[in-house]
Amino acid sequence: MATNYNVNDKNSILKFAKKLEGRTLRDVLDPVRVNDIESRFFSAGNKGGFGHKLEEYYFEYDINSDTEPDFPCQLELKVTPLKVLQSGKLSVKERLVCNIINYFDIVNETFSTSSFLNKNKEILLIRYVDPLNSSIMQLDYKIVDVRIHNLIESEDALQIEEDWNFIVTKIKYGEAHLLSESDTKYLGACTKGADSSSIRQQPNSKNWAMQRAFSFKTQYMRELLNRAPEIYTIWKS
Repeated sequence: MATNYNVNDKNSILKFAKKLEGRTLRDVLDPVRVNDIESRFFSAGNKGGFGHKLEEYYFEYDINSDTEPDFPCQLELKVTPLKVLQSGKLSVKERLVCNIINYFDIVNETFSTSSFLNKNKEILLIRYVDPLNSSIMQLDYKIVDVRIHNLIESEDALQIEEDWNFIVTKIKYGEAHLLSESDTKYLGACTKGADSSSIRQQPNSKNWAMQRAFSFKTQYMRELLNRAPEIYTIWKS
C-alpha cells in the first residue's frame, strides 16, 4: 500500500486523489511506472481498465473483488468515464457497476445492513474523459473530477433505498430471472457476466437467473454530472 497517504484517513486519501484533477497518469507517475504501463499494455492494444491502472500505479494497492470497501476507512474507489459529444459537452459514457448480487444472502438483509451499502456507502468517485480513440493511450486520459460521494447523506438516499427494496422483493418472490434494469430509477440490477451462460440459482424458484450486479444507472450518473458544472472548468483548462 502506498505511503503517500494515510489509508485510514478519508481526508488524506481525498487530498492525495485531488492531485489527479486536470492531469493524466503520465503527468503524475514517475518515469519508471510510465514505462512499465507502456511496456505492459501498449502491445495489448491499449486494453485493460483505466481504473485498474489508477489502483495499481497511483494508489498502489492490489486489485481485488473483496466485499469490503477498497480502503480500511470504509471508502470505496470508483473510476468512471465521460465522453465528449459533438456539441463539445461532456456526457456520461456508461453505468457505474457496483457489487455482485448474491441472491441467497440478500434476502436476509435490510437496506441498512446490506452488503451493497457496506461496500458503497462512501465512494471516492473519480471521473475521466475517454477520447474514444484507440490511438490515445490511457496514460493520456484526462481526469476531470475527484470527490467523495456519501450515498446516505445525498439527496438521492431514499430513491436508492426504494430501488434496492424493489430489487430484493423481486428476488424474495423467486423472480430474480425477471429482473430488469428498467424496473428502477437510479439503482439498477445489471447483468454481469461474459454471456448468457453466466446464470445462478435463486431462492424460492426452480428458474435459474442471470448473474447480476448492483449498478448506478446511466440516468443517475447523468444527474450527478449535472450537479457538478465545475468539471467543465477543469476539462477546458
